[in-house]
Amino acid sequence: MFVLVPFAFSLLSWSFCVVASNDCQPSTWPNPPEARGIDAATIVAPRMIAARQESEAIQPGDINCRFWDRTYDDANYYSCTKLANKWAIPLAWFFKMNPTLLPDCSNIEPNTLYCVTGFIEPLRSPDGFCGPQHNNAVCAGTDAQCCNSETWTCGNSEEDCADGTCYEGLCAGDKVYSTDGTCGSEHGNRLCAGKWGDCCNRSGQCGTGADFCGESVCQSGNCDWPWLRRTTTVTSSASSTSSSTVSRSSTSTSTSTSTRPLPMPSSSCSDGTGAGGLAGLCSWACSHGFCPDPCTCTPGTPAALPPPTGDRGYALLDLRDEPGFSDLCDFVCSYAADYCPEQVCTKTPYSTVQQPGTVCVQGEGEGGYAGLCSYACHYGYCPSSSCTCTLYGAAIQEPPILGTPGEAAPGVDDSYDDLCNYTCNHGYCPTEVCAYST
Repeated sequence: MFVLVPFAFSLLSWSFCVVASNDCQPSTWPNPPEARGIDAATIVAPRMIAARQESEAIQPGDINCRFWDRTYDDANYYSCTKLANKWAIPLAWFFKMNPTLLPDCSNIEPNTLYCVTGFIEPLRSPDGFCGPQHNNAVCAGTDAQCCNSETWTCGNSEEDCADGTCYEGLCAGDKVYSTDGTCGSEHGNRLCAGKWGDCCNRSGQCGTGADFCGESVCQSGNCDWPWLRRTTTVTSSASSTSSSTVSRSSTSTSTSTSTRPLPMPSSSCSDGTGAGGLAGLCSWACSHGFCPDPCTCTPGTPAALPPPTGDRGYALLDLRDEPGFSDLCDFVCSYAADYCPEQVCTKTPYSTVQQPGTVCVQGEGEGGYAGLCSYACHYGYCPSSSCTCTLYGAAIQEPPILGTPGEAAPGVDDSYDDLCNYTCNHGYCPTEVCAYST
């Protein structure tokens, strides 16, 4: 009997607590207690979990992710490879963009977002100076987006952004066009343009005239090679000209040459290898004497180079900044009659102005539209009322429709409805601005 006294006392105290609402806020129970059910109309939207949270201010050296993709419920060690292949990015780059993942992908999580498009944030110029002279600060993303290699200042004039002068930014840059007069296979396969001339000789120097452009001394540019000699036919009174081989432009009826030189063999290789999406490109290109880094050359006598196909090749959007892809796609697609791997290359050039046969492949938006526009514009859906298309190219295959349409989240302006409907229906439904439709 005495044993029950403490228990009875505690039970009595508990009952007082339930009744005394002023002591046990915020909840009181009715007497007798009633079961509380969930409204049948309540919809619980799938929760999307980001792989990592970005701080508001991204610092130089940080990962600046521009797009994420979601794993499925059955994610496993092979999911890293599947995501990399889906987005045609090197597996090593996927791991670099997602540093929390182990090298064997054993800790990848289901139903989680991982970065598939991004870059390492550079040091953006804080004072208008740029380039190697100023801690490699870049002009891209500033008001003046071209780094002038003569003054090492950011600018936006035609001179600042000209090939051969522009070191980086809103231009091809020093990785493509020499800004110091050196060129060719010993100098990153850079081309010559602007004040440096339009030919690269076998000594790796830019210039013009027979010492640089002659058939026996020229390795790239407006070389005097027999297979590039041709006379154009004027098709109208305008400056447009045509040919049965490579389409080019000219301002007169004289012989014209491409303003973007065809890549030429510069290596003594009979074969080559490369990792991931480079494998096929390196094999074909190296076997024909064009074997830039990161391909591995098998020394030997190259096969004879076929005549130009009349096409040009371009690395897919997400691979343009990856080493080797741009040069290799251009070489292979320019000469291989039946090989231009669509997994990594395209024959449709990218342009900031829409051309016939192209769609939006890259866009941006302000505030809450940023992620939605980045996703939707990538697949050609880029409503001008909310987004700005920044690049056009060949259409990119969109993810499958999941049958999960969306709309603006509660409290969010209904101008988000169309974008949310598209993105949620394709697997990207950011809960900050969107919700799945009920």
